[in-house]
Amino acid sequence: MDELTFEGVSSRFDKEEVCAEFLFDAKWPDGFRCPRCNHSHAYIISTRRIPLYECAACRAQTSLIKGTVMEGSRTPLRLWFQAIFLHARPAGINALQLSRIIGVTYKTAWLICHKIRHTMSEADVQEMLSGLVRISDAVYSSRYSPFFDWHNQEQPLIIGASENKDRELIHIKIKKQCKKQQRSVFASFDTAPFIRDFVDTNAVIKTVVTRRIGKRVNRTLMRICEEAERWLAWTFRGIGPKHLQVYLDHYCYIWNRRKKSMFNLLLRDCSLIPVITYPQLTKLPVARSARLARNSGLISQTAS
Repeated sequence: MDELTFEGVSSRFDKEEVCAEFLFDAKWPDGFRCPRCNHSHAYIISTRRIPLYECAACRAQTSLIKGTVMEGSRTPLRLWFQAIFLHARPAGINALQLSRIIGVTYKTAWLICHKIRHTMSEADVQEMLSGLVRISDAVYSSRYSPFFDWHNQEQPLIIGASENKDRELIHIKIKKQCKKQQRSVFASFDTAPFIRDFVDTNAVIKTVVTRRIGKRVNRTLMRICEEAERWLAWTFRGIGPKHLQVYLDHYCYIWNRRKKSMFNLLLRDCSLIPVITYPQLTKLPVARSARLARNSGLISQTAS
């Protein structure tokens, strides 16, 4: 699938029925399973735009997009498939580009982008760093300065990577750190939370920590961080601290799967990982954010 062009994907998934069949196989690769009782047989209710499945055992009804990144969306499945394909490319895509390519409003494209990136973040966190793990500090948007204080644009980072027997890096994680805990640009950094959250317990004793400065700097890790920063600058014109982490997760998701069938993997993850809601994304009061979303056409006013 990764050899296909955008035009090829758009042509193949040009009908909602085709998209629904493909999504069904991604969500239930072994056949339907009721989310309530795990029964394997269901009746199809096809009077809606998105089919409903009624469990033959407990009569619970579930939508094909329930529990997926598309849940609650009025955007056609074919446009979601196009958006997923565009996000699966190494170059990535920003909301303005997506709105122009698939023909939706900027606000709708913005929400689609963030929902897909949330899926990437959730999928990547499930795989811990293992084997020989190398860790270093880094800085996003680093600027030359004779002072120790942080610039507003700078953000402290920790990068970790799994290394195989051939000394090749095979899996990376880049996490934004708190400036308040690392008081200056050259202050020591605490690796304990990163190791606890992202390193397999069996690999802790094989974890090597270095600094971005000094004689023992790991230039491979530094190069990856520099490439991530250039990617963020080229595709998104730079990112502020509020959403920086999900964009870093996007970069790591693509990097970690660069030798695999990206479109199929991302579609599978989008079909299995629950959607992030608009209130969670914007952190606005629920009533206000729901009203803004409906006014923007971002979410459905009825259940899907």
